[in-house]
Amino acid sequence: MASVIGASLFYGDAVITPAISVLSAVEGLEVLAPSMETFVLPLAILILTVLFSVQRGGASKVGGWFGPIILVWFTVLAVTGAIQIAQHPSVLAALDPRAGLVFLAHAGPEALAVLAVVVLAVTGGEALYADMGHVGRRSTRRAFALVVAPALILNYLGQGAWALEQAAADRSVDGPFFHLVPNAMVMPLVLIATVATVIASQAVISGAFTLTHQAAHLGFWPRTRALHTSAAERGQVYLASVNALLFVGVIAIVLMFQKSERLAEAYGFAVTGTMVITSMLAYVVARGVWGWKRRRAIPVVLFFGAVVAAFFVACATKILHGAWLPLAIGALLVMVMTAWRTGRAKLATRRRHEGVPIRTALSALRSPRIEHVRGTAVYLMEDPALIPRSFLHNLKHNKCAHQQIVFMFVRTSEEPWSDPIDRVTVEPLGEGVALVKATFGFMDSPDVPSVVREMEARGVHVDKKDLSFFMSRAHLVEGEEAGPWSWLSGLFIFLYRNQADPAEYYQIPPGRVVDLGAQITV
Repeated sequence: MASVIGASLFYGDAVITPAISVLSAVEGLEVLAPSMETFVLPLAILILTVLFSVQRGGASKVGGWFGPIILVWFTVLAVTGAIQIAQHPSVLAALDPRAGLVFLAHAGPEALAVLAVVVLAVTGGEALYADMGHVGRRSTRRAFALVVAPALILNYLGQGAWALEQAAADRSVDGPFFHLVPNAMVMPLVLIATVATVIASQAVISGAFTLTHQAAHLGFWPRTRALHTSAAERGQVYLASVNALLFVGVIAIVLMFQKSERLAEAYGFAVTGTMVITSMLAYVVARGVWGWKRRRAIPVVLFFGAVVAAFFVACATKILHGAWLPLAIGALLVMVMTAWRTGRAKLATRRRHEGVPIRTALSALRSPRIEHVRGTAVYLMEDPALIPRSFLHNLKHNKCAHQQIVFMFVRTSEEPWSDPIDRVTVEPLGEGVALVKATFGFMDSPDVPSVVREMEARGVHVDKKDLSFFMSRAHLVEGEEAGPWSWLSGLFIFLYRNQADPAEYYQIPPGRVVDLGAQITV
């Protein structure tokens, strides 16, 4: 459940990040000319529309430009900050953590308000792992340690130096970033900031695609149509439904809040909430994957968890001022994932209760009333121990069976990728029947035609001219049982009916698919 909550909060982050990032960048125009305020909202919507419209092409096609642009961006951050630090070196005293601790100790109740604002300086840290599957852990570590962290520290210190100077002169200190450069350089800074925020938004959008792709394979989300956008990186996927939902959500948020500062509280809550869940799951990984002892794992997780929890509590005080947004998005998605998970479990239980053992198929095929026709029939299974319902319906209503029958069970492992060598196992059952089991990783896209080719290589005869794929199609109806959670069944039925077509999901040619179904009450 913790991972479900964390994933749900991440989706809230994926909706808010593009909105607040692009808005904050475009708002730099107001520094150049306050009269340009009226252009900020339309321009932000235009940029976001273009961003989401190009997702189908894949990040790999423009990803070659991301690195150089971001390097220029962080160079600008470092240089502009260093100039201000050189003029006001006293700001380096901020590097002493004791000053911050003393300030918080004397701030009283206002300390939470301060933490809720300060956390915005590190929210980008949460995105470090959102798209790590596309760039790798080592590259992420090196880029952060050698480029990102030094540039950000210099720029934040530079903004602090500028703010101290303005405060000493009794002038406003709002929006220090775009004041770090002369007026003539504001427009170029706005342009590069906008491009940088678009790239940053791309990371969470791609992360949302990948997360949904994984959740569907692991049984936490309905089947979704996935388009692989890179031949070199098989983890890069595009999900049209997720892209559309994110776009609608982002535009709605931009129109609702209109100012980046109004989104700050919502953004902080979403990110710190995800960080808290990540800290909790870090203990599970440390114990189960890294093999750490409790005496080592608990202190490390408690230390970082306490820091993150303090920021989360601070942001939670802003529930009425915008933090309700990621909370609402997270709650909605938790309900969706819970409904899907519990609904699938109930459906599986009913199938096991009403199912027929697979060995029964052999005796049924010997019946003189069954006519055997030429060709190969592949029946996709929901349970490797039970006869597919489509096979039973075919025998019952059509009174026929193919000469070669393959019962195929496709499962998703908890590993990201499957080894092609061990992906397929074949068990001959006699009477022209074979049981084939195929395993795909949760980052793979199930490919039934490739399984057919593999089982051919393992000695299973396949008549390619007369090859048909039979699929069990359940028509779900809601039962009459009443209860406080009965609405979850209705939600599950809605999701089940609107999930991706199984033939497309398993990459089966549509002209060779035969759907056989029955009504099931849940």
